[in-house]
Amino acid sequence: MKITGIETIQNTEYSNLVWIKLYTDEGLTGLGETFRNPQAIISYLHETCAPYLIGRDPLRINEHSDNLINWTANRYIGYPTRSVEYRGNSAVDIALWDLKSKACNLSLVDMLGGLSRDYIPIYNTCAADGYNWNANSQSRPVGSTNVKKDKNNYDDLEMQAQNPGELAQSLLDEGVSAMKIWPFDEFAFPTKGQMISLENLKEGINRIEKIRKAVGNKIDIMLEYHSLWQLAPALKIARQVDEFDVFWHEDPINMAHLKDLAEFRKNIIAPVAGSEALGTALWYRDALALDAIDYMHYDLGWIGGISEAIKISGIAHANNRMMCPHDCTGPIVWIANLHISLAFSNSMILESVRSYYNGFYKKLVNNLPKIEKGFAFPMDGIGLGTELQDSLLKSPNTIIRRTSKNDL
Repeated sequence: MKITGIETIQNTEYSNLVWIKLYTDEGLTGLGETFRNPQAIISYLHETCAPYLIGRDPLRINEHSDNLINWTANRYIGYPTRSVEYRGNSAVDIALWDLKSKACNLSLVDMLGGLSRDYIPIYNTCAADGYNWNANSQSRPVGSTNVKKDKNNYDDLEMQAQNPGELAQSLLDEGVSAMKIWPFDEFAFPTKGQMISLENLKEGINRIEKIRKAVGNKIDIMLEYHSLWQLAPALKIARQVDEFDVFWHEDPINMAHLKDLAEFRKNIIAPVAGSEALGTALWYRDALALDAIDYMHYDLGWIGGISEAIKISGIAHANNRMMCPHDCTGPIVWIANLHISLAFSNSMILESVRSYYNGFYKKLVNNLPKIEKGFAFPMDGIGLGTELQDSLLKSPNTIIRRTSKNDL
């Protein structure tokens, strides 16, 4: 079997997302996904990845993963995990695993060794319509209401600022017993994370306090910092919120500063989770050597795909750490995360966004996981178990670009 072409798909309504589809001479296809800087990623996929992939055996995933990261195109200058190259490589890798699973007539979880559990708990990331969708706009801020959104869908982004206690209760009513919020983000931007005023600190804490007053300790609270803070204000925040028994502090500072991260972890109570953008196997090796990280919270669409996640799982197992992959982007990465989480016994919990899987994800793919009473269940079918919706592919807002052998 040989790869005969690649296709990139982007929809202008959800333009931060990029999908790649690999075609073969035996009629099998593989689907992958990544996120952010879409135009640069699309160019990289067609200009660098397509000439390498076309004509090669798609089943040799290890070879392709190594070559795309270490030997193709930019091998002389290197690039960080947040780069366009790594994001493009991640999408390719997910697509290759989807394709190989289909070739073996197996689901992805079976391709990875089979189920280690029948279901996995989820936590809800409190985002909503308009958050991170469009490449040409800023992420929708916490508490904002003046955006286009589905009035019938959840608006957890507004709720986490305006009515966090009610939000927590609504999650518990659905069986979801953990939630992630980012109550301090808006206060980082004026000073670029260099300081936080006492007034702003109390305002952010008040949102956490409202959750505890409404539901007590029935729900776990994950705190997201988005790497916006310098060490001193991050510690100031963390020390104040520790009294509320938060579940973790996620990406509290620039996660490339591992010594500062180790200092942060040493001086707070709750565990540290990270890093969605930097969390390759190499990064975790170095972070663990400094005792700087507790939960391994990588993003499959940014750090090299499923092949890198397999390496991370081995490191996590050897160091007695739990994995909890990041997702607040698209349905393909979320579904791939589910397969990985069900296959690897050291996966702890699955990040999920109820406003996404109950909302726009349904417009993008033809099959989604069953979510019931706070748990996610295995996908049916082979490969990832899902494909892009025909209506998405036929939409006038969808841009499809294809490269085949004749284009090279």
